[in-house]
Parts: sequence; C-alpha cells; structure tokens
Amino acid sequence: MENDTCHFLCMNDPSLMPKQAIHPAERPANRVGRPRRGTESARIAALMAAATRVFLRDGYGQASIDKVAGEAGVSTRTIYERFKNKADLLAAVITGLVERDMATVLATTELERLDPQVALTAIAHTITSRARDPESAALFRIVATEAMRFPELAAKMRDSGKLRWEGALANYFRGQIKRGSLSLADPDRAAALFMHMICAELHECLLFGPAGAITELDFTPHLTHVIDIFLFGAASAAARSSREGA
Repeated sequence: MENDTCHFLCMNDPSLMPKQAIHPAERPANRVGRPRRGTESARIAALMAAATRVFLRDGYGQASIDKVAGEAGVSTRTIYERFKNKADLLAAVITGLVERDMATVLATTELERLDPQVALTAIAHTITSRARDPESAALFRIVATEAMRFPELAAKMRDSGKLRWEGALANYFRGQIKRGSLSLADPDRAAALFMHMICAELHECLLFGPAGAITELDFTPHLTHVIDIFLFGAASAAARSSREGA
C-alpha cells in the first residue's frame, strides 16, 4: 500500500510531469501522488458529490464509508481523516448546501440595509428554493425517515441546518432592532417562529406528498402571507402607526 493518503485520481496535474517524453508503457498505472497545495477544496467538493450520490442511491441505512470511498475513488482512511462517521459525512453534505445558500443571502452587508419585508422575502425564497431542489428534497426525506433509528444523525442535521438558519436570522433581527425597524423582545425565539411559519407547509409536503410534487408548487402566496403576519406583530411602534395610517 502506498504511503500517501489516497487522493482523487482525477486531481493528478499533467503540469507536474517531467518535461521529457515518457513512453506510455513506462508510466505507472493508476499512480496517485500527493496533490499540490490548493487542491483540498476541490477534493472535498468531489468527496461531497460522491457522498451525495451514495446517500441518494442507497439511503442512509445502507450507505457506508466503504461505498462512499469506492464512489469517490479514495481510501476509507482519507474519509476518516476528515469525518468521524457517516453521520458526520451526511451532516457535511447538508451543511455545504446550507452555507452556500446563506452566503448568497445572509452573508452580505446589503441585507442589513434592506427593508425587513424585502429582506425576509429574500430569505424565505432562498429557504423554499433549496427545499424544492430535488436533491435537497430527497436528502430531507432520508433524514426524516432515519431520524428515529439514528438519533445522532437527526441531531447533526438540526445543528447543520435549522439552527444555523435560526442563528443567522436572529442576528439579522438584532441588527434591525438597533436600527429601530423591528421591535422584538426575543430575537432568537422570533427567528425560530419565523422558520416554523415558513417551513411547516414545506415539511408537510416533503413528508406526506408524492415524490417530486414539491417542485411543482408555488409557495409565493404562502410566503407573502407569512411575512405580512410576522411583520404586523414585529413592527416597531412608529412603523405600526405608519402602516395603520396608510
């Protein structure tokens, strides 16, 4: 066995080959060298893609680190160097999706300057768009199905998804409270409530609706109604007076 940590075969860099010509017969077959610096993010992305395929194909119960390693073309040691078990691996897959969405909506200074109705609409549409993505919907169903058998998985999913969104929302609410745009006694609880209002119908559709049905639904009227109800109770006194006088 080679001393190198087994890396992705597709990451071999032709520019690292010696400049003199090498006859094909003299090249070692399937040789995997240690990649240059800067390729770690690409290797992780490829591993996450392979893990996603395995979880979607086999479900959580039948998936294994061995299967993911075979799908990714790496050794199991490579995976265990980064993840404690397959629950950690699936949590990382979900976290990657969440972080990508949060980066496009919440991780921006522009959001702080938006009117709360506009900002919350953008946040709500991002959450529902992710839930309607077929791959994300299938992963949600897997977690929901396996939660009772694998409580550690359910806990990791809560930490990597729901609580991350709630924390980011609570921070946004705190900023708006300082600006005088919102009046909330408990930003953390308000964030949890907002998430429940947005996601309840989504989760019902994902859990009890036929596969693929969620992609055909238009959640815009639901989100508009949710945001109107939320802001009616969360608006500051000045904003409420202005709204009632309009």
